[in-house]
Amino acid sequence: MRGSIIWLSDEIDRLCRVSAVACFVAMLVFVAIQVVGRYIFNAPPTWTEELARFSMVWGGLLGATVSFKARFDPVLIKPKPDEGTALTWGKTLVRTAAVMLLMGPVLYFSVFGPGLNPARGFMGRSIMRTADTLGFPMIYVTIAVPIMAGIILFHLLAQHAGDQREPAGFGTIDESDSP
Repeated sequence: MRGSIIWLSDEIDRLCRVSAVACFVAMLVFVAIQVVGRYIFNAPPTWTEELARFSMVWGGLLGATVSFKARFDPVLIKPKPDEGTALTWGKTLVRTAAVMLLMGPVLYFSVFGPGLNPARGFMGRSIMRTADTLGFPMIYVTIAVPIMAGIILFHLLAQHAGDQREPAGFGTIDESDSP
């Protein structure tokens, strides 16, 4: 079971990495179209600004999950392998509590509003709103928030299941590559 959780966490991370890069590339394309339209044709398309903004939101939130998985998230107390077991356990407990205190309410208020009313939650309010120029439901943008929170909590679960390694390409320096 522990291996399956870690494997799924790795696969979700891989999907988030690819998706975040795709969102940022899309944002760059939309901004380039906006610049060309504005300064060359003197007629910027209105939809590019909105799509660039939505791509940035998705890319940033998916990037936050990648950062958490790679342990690039800001921490005040980072457990070190050479410390005593009790101290390492205490630091891990503090980090877990901090993540839960932040991501738990994000998930809760994404779904529920006052009086446990889903219609007044963050996503419930977004389902009837539409994007200004494109007219599609804003739920396609706002759903990124609870997805990000859920993925971070799952990565936290994987870390407690034994995922203590640094993902490849992040935070590690291979001594054989140095001159």
